[in-house]
Amino acid sequence: MIRTPLILTALILTALGAAGAQTGTTGQRQMTPEMQARLKAMQPVTDLAQTVRLLPDLEKNKATALTKAQAKQLLPILTTLQKASSVQPNDAKKYLTQIEDRILTGKQLAALDTLLLKAEQEREARRTQNQSGQNQSQRVPGMPGALGGLMGGQRPAGASQAGPGQNSQGGQPGQFNPFRQGRSAEQLGAYIKVLQKK
Repeated sequence: MIRTPLILTALILTALGAAGAQTGTTGQRQMTPEMQARLKAMQPVTDLAQTVRLLPDLEKNKATALTKAQAKQLLPILTTLQKASSVQPNDAKKYLTQIEDRILTGKQLAALDTLLLKAEQEREARRTQNQSGQNQSQRVPGMPGALGGLMGGQRPAGASQAGPGQNSQGGQPGQFNPFRQGRSAEQLGAYIKVLQKK
């Protein structure tokens, strides 16, 4: 599959860009080897979260909308993700492989790639604007510093959407679930309802 290296490249470039921008303008630290190791370990979860976040956009075009049969295959994966207390990187790889290789068509995957690149460009534009205005980065539980931006800016700068026990997740691989809090949880719940009606 071409998608996984493309996603990996886009997300790594985002992380490196965020770390480089932090160091260049504010004198803050760059990504440490520990942060790089965490990013690498969490990459399957990040890839899965990005793909799932963009799946509802396929429904906007009749040519890429999921069929009833595809919805039936995808629903068990999405409901499992919605209910899991944490997502392990190996599980994330398994789910992503099922979605990309067994459920979605080539046309749908190409549409997701286009959406991914567009989302990446929008994040980069927001990051540039934010750095000139406030120099603070958004955080996602379990992701160090500016790397939280990799999740598509799912949380505003305030922590008002934080769920119970969120701060105790520690940032180690598999100790958090990006589908259980904030906007991501709401979007996933709404998308599951859409698929259930097919």
